[in-house]
Amino acid sequence: MANARLGRELVIETPDEVGMLGKISAAISKSGVNVISICAYGMEGKAHFMLLTSDNTKTAEVLSPLNFSVQEHDVVMIDLEDKIGALEEMSKKLAALGINLKYVYGTTSLGGGGCFLVLSADNNDEVIRALNK
Repeated sequence: MANARLGRELVIETPDEVGMLGKISAAISKSGVNVISICAYGMEGKAHFMLLTSDNTKTAEVLSPLNFSVQEHDVVMIDLEDKIGALEEMSKKLAALGINLKYVYGTTSLGGGGCFLVLSADNNDEVIRALNK
């Protein structure tokens, strides 16, 4: 079953340029902050990074001199069993309750260590209640 809880995600917008991931990750790691999860993509000349870190405040501070747009949003962090059908079961449960998902990203650990998902919905609190039943 799932373990869902509220989290805070940083959303960073930068120019879509070669080496931008390295530039951002270097600034974060030099500050002693750990990146817990990342989703990144480029679109229409902009790069978008969604990050969960061990210290969002410090991360925003170290990125501030780079003049990137940095925002913080509520998200749902989910520990899910790494098994066939777990994502299907979770998504059907949310759909049956009429919960609209804005986005989802995550990963499984190679070797069966579990699955970690990050998602945003129209009502994150409702997602947490539904998944922790």
